Amino acid sequence: MKASLFVSAFLFCASIAVNAHDVNFFRSNGLSAGRSRTQGNITYYYHSNGLSAGRSRTEGNTTYYYDSKGLSVGHSRTQGNITYYYNANGTSAGKSKTEGNTTYYYKSNGLSAGKSQTQGNTTYYYKSNGMSAGRSTSQPKK
Repeated sequence: MKASLFVSAFLFCASIAVNAHDVNFFRSNGLSAGRSRTQGNITYYYHSNGLSAGRSRTEGNTTYYYDSKGLSVGHSRTQGNITYYYNANGTSAGKSKTEGNTTYYYKSNGLSAGKSQTQGNTTYYYKSNGMSAGRSTSQPKK
């Protein structure tokens, strides 16, 4: 992975379940980029066509990421307001830093990979050049 794992989230979509937390992802042109569904400590990701794109499992401050075949693609570890991303081989994939409602993303070489800003239940994503990269909306299930 050339940039932090957050970029992967734009491409996913989720299956149906009960008592879950849904997030819908949209490209900058407004078209669906997929969904995610979180149940407990596991998040399932699916492409907009419904095919599995993988899953993640969170244990404490560490999240492990797997592809659609169940193979590890990396992990992230959060310390305070900074999250460090790692490839499956343990090398750095970048980091993110959250300040208020804005999260800044950095590549492993320290260059900006973009940012996200959350307003209510919508998060807007921006490329490093400031152009829109899409948005997501959070919809908790009751």
